[in-house]
Parts: sequence; C-alpha cells; structure tokens
Amino acid sequence: MLRSRLKSLLTCFLLGVGAQAVTAHQVPNMTVEADFEENGSFEMRVNLDPRTFLSRTPSMLAPLDAAWYLEQSAEQKALSLQMAADMLRGQLLVKFDGQSLPLPEIEWQPLDGATNTPLREDTEEVHLLATVRGMVPTGAGDFSLSYAPSAQVSLILLVRTPVSTEPRVQVIFPGESSRPEKIPTAPKVIQAASNPSKLAETRQGQGGQESASNQPTRGWWLLLPCVVGPLLLLALRVTRR
Repeated sequence: MLRSRLKSLLTCFLLGVGAQAVTAHQVPNMTVEADFEENGSFEMRVNLDPRTFLSRTPSMLAPLDAAWYLEQSAEQKALSLQMAADMLRGQLLVKFDGQSLPLPEIEWQPLDGATNTPLREDTEEVHLLATVRGMVPTGAGDFSLSYAPSAQVSLILLVRTPVSTEPRVQVIFPGESSRPEKIPTAPKVIQAASNPSKLAETRQGQGGQESASNQPTRGWWLLLPCVVGPLLLLALRVTRR
C-alpha cells in the first residue's frame, strides 16, 4: 500500500516537472514513450540522461552541458553512443504476450534536456534520444516492459495506442515490470510484407501457381503423325482411282 502511494506521488512529481519545463534537475531518470499504430507497427523513444551510463551513482553527478557532447571527437561520440546502447539493451526488455523481443537498431539524437529540442551550444543539460521501430509479432495482444534490477534510476513509461486519447503512464522502479497494455497486432499480410524473404516466397508461390494455370497444354503436336498420316494415305488412294 505504501509503495503504491509512493509511486503515485513520484508520478505526479515527475509529470509536474516535465510540464513546467524546469531548466535542470539533479535527479536523473529515464523516460520511455511507446506508440503503437493500427497496422501493428510501433515506435519507442527513450529519453536518456548520459549520467545514467557514465556513473554507477548518476545522482551524484551534475547535469552535463553541451560541451560534453560537442567537444567529443567522432570516435568518442561513437563510444558514448555504444555505451548508451549497451546499457539500454542490458536494462530494458521489451515483451509481447510475455515473449521477449530484442531491441531493434537504435537511432540516436542529442537533445536539450530542458526543452526536448535539438542540442544547442547553450544547452545546460544534454540528453540522448534513442529511437527504435518495429512490428508487433502477429497474434500478440499486449505489450510490457521489464526493467533490470541493476538500473540506478526510475523509469517513466508512456504508452499510446489508436484507442487511447491520452498516453497511459506508469512509473517503474529497477527490478519491476510494467502492467501489460493492450495493443493492436499486424495482419499476416503486413507481417509478410515486413519480411522480404517471406514476401518473396509468397510471391514466388503465387507466380508459380499463376504460370501453371496459364501454361498452354504441351505435347499435342506429338499426335500429328497419327492424324495426318492416315489422311495422306487416303488422299493417295483417291488420286490413283
């Protein structure tokens, strides 16, 4: 009961902070937005404070400003993004009907953490936006997210579906899983289209059936001697008479 009340208070506090666009916050957290479409596609965006993967005690670090990212070399940025990706894959587990799905390829964008807009030179708090896209497995009816016990910060999950007018919000602590959310699933035709090899097999099978049905009957010319031969003999006999 007490834990439930604490979650409610924390949810209100974190949402209030986001609504007021506070310029900086000392307590880092992770926000995950998962949008599901009617055709079964989904997009998941993770707003990540770099302190969460740079330190085992991220709350002890001050927010990182734009210089932390902008002054890195290309190799250093690649290493930072790899560290962030490794952390996400190690701490977030996407599940459909209880079955785990590996995180698809991640797209990255640096953000201004106060405004959630592209990074500027005067940004006082850098965040990284990780975006993944995919298709819900055919037949899967719900989505949930598991958060690893090794995580160091709380997680805010917002789920949007075609039937929801407002996102459903949950706060997840390390070692917990979100409540399952009902989501649309993709028809089999769309699922096949999203898999080029299956689509090619389907088209090949359809093409083979079509060519077989339209293929003209072969071998009829082999009967020509049996028909033409007797007719020629009959014509010669008539001519001799």
